[in-house]
Amino acid sequence: MTIDDLLRWAVPRLGAPREGLPDPAREARWLLSRAMGVGEAWLLGHREEPPGAAVEATFRAWVERRRRGEPAHHLIGSCPFWGREFVVSPAVLIPRPETELLVATALTLALPPAPRVLDVGTGSGCLAVTIAAEWPRAVVVASDLSLPALAVARANIRRHGVEVRLLAGDLTAALAGPFDLVVANLPYIPEGDLPNLPPEVRDREPRLALAGGADGADLLRRLVAELPRVLGREGHALLEIGPGQAELLAPHWSGAGLARAALHPDATGIPRLLHLRRTGR
Repeated sequence: MTIDDLLRWAVPRLGAPREGLPDPAREARWLLSRAMGVGEAWLLGHREEPPGAAVEATFRAWVERRRRGEPAHHLIGSCPFWGREFVVSPAVLIPRPETELLVATALTLALPPAPRVLDVGTGSGCLAVTIAAEWPRAVVVASDLSLPALAVARANIRRHGVEVRLLAGDLTAALAGPFDLVVANLPYIPEGDLPNLPPEVRDREPRLALAGGADGADLLRRLVAELPRVLGREGHALLEIGPGQAELLAPHWSGAGLARAALHPDATGIPRLLHLRRTGR
């Protein structure tokens, strides 16, 4: 079969457009390009070429798994983030584009030349690894409650050749400061919203990395309460949050000697990144 034959077979197999798979034709092209190890532009310019039996078998298997709801990044075993490929598995949340806002904001901060940085709930390690790569002099520590997640983070640390210290623990319980910067992309989906997530997310990604309690802010409240213990004087915290959660957290940071430095919207205009600053006390 040619590349064009395979794509024409795959699109109807993937089914009608749906949440989580809005463009089956684009999905088919992306999967086939990854199976072949080529770019999509090359693929479209060589539609009449046969991809080979091994590639065809891999692609057909991926299409069948994808139509059953398996995330595309689980199929290929990696996901791009800030220009790098990160190992992913069902043990971790697949990195989202909106989380790159946290990295972009971190890189604008006036920190010491060799800042101490803590990534709480590191998951795949995409934040810790990216910060360590972008700031080679930084001392980066990352924690997670999940041992399988830490194994994925360790694989990404090795893959990108950076130094990150990994610790198993609940939020900052296993840690001592002071840190110049704390970053966190903790679970913030309200329990009542979980059934409405796309099946690829709801059924295939770890609930531990999604569910944030009744209003989604349970772990965020706990972390804000712990920040004064681990943040240094004038230290920064960047927390990814869900809609309306900045207001829920306001009484907690004001009572913990923290001030809101900024609230950054994501590409859709939703307030997504809460920037807190220790006031120096």
